[in-house]
Amino acid sequence: MVNLGKLPILWPSRWSVESSMFASIRIGTSGFAYDDWVGGFYPRSIKPPQRLLYYAQHFKTVEINSTFYQLPALPSVYGMLRKVPEDFDFIVKAHRDLTHGTRARAQETLSKFRVMLEAYRTEHKLGGVLIQFPMAFLPSADNVEYLRWLVDCFESQTRLVIEFRHAKWFTEETMAFLRELRAALCIVDMPQVLQLPTSRIEVTGPIAYFRFHGQNAREWEKPSTRDERYDYEYSESELSQWVEPIATVAKQAEQTYVFFNNHYRGKAARNAITLQKFLTNRFGQVAVGT
Repeated sequence: MVNLGKLPILWPSRWSVESSMFASIRIGTSGFAYDDWVGGFYPRSIKPPQRLLYYAQHFKTVEINSTFYQLPALPSVYGMLRKVPEDFDFIVKAHRDLTHGTRARAQETLSKFRVMLEAYRTEHKLGGVLIQFPMAFLPSADNVEYLRWLVDCFESQTRLVIEFRHAKWFTEETMAFLRELRAALCIVDMPQVLQLPTSRIEVTGPIAYFRFHGQNAREWEKPSTRDERYDYEYSESELSQWVEPIATVAKQAEQTYVFFNNHYRGKAARNAITLQKFLTNRFGQVAVGT
């Protein structure tokens, strides 16, 4: 069940294909350099250096997940930036030292991370930064203070997205806090098991941000590999239910991003293309900036 929070529900008769709000919807995937996408999304003739070029023919944005594990060398970043069109942008995931470690560790990594971000910014390709906390990061005075400190470490023009993995964060107090920080809530679709959050849809910052993790509940409930957890393909019926909420959010935000993280064997790319088609069929090409 999709939770619309306190957003006004805008019925289709009030929407216009020409409205600029739909031009601000960007759909993509969480990562693009997957070997198992060959044959499922990438043609078998595609070589690894050509993957981003091919990807950018289908989407106008991508979420870079590899920066969570390791920060790339600047020549690699600039090489990637040269491969995409002028109107393409990147969401960069914060390194795990910023979200899964100590403040001292975060301070060590922040300077390097900001240098990397500047490369995206100077090329006008930085869409924002995704900050994903683990399930163990629970609401507390210390964690609230840490989150405020972390947000303050970024340039004011950097658009930040906060992804919580525990349901206890999803309160009115948290939403008000995120609005105070001008940070976007990451709207997630994921199994309703353990203490994972529901799909609460609210705009708390300049941008709105959706992240689809799949509904592979059994694999979230037990120790599993990343591929096992994200081995899920949304049906057309499931995706069609998100057209209205995404359109509603697009009315509220300066920019709306939708990313699919169900990456196994190219399922994310296929689902992103399907949702893109649904929005285009409903509102015209301006809806997804194609």
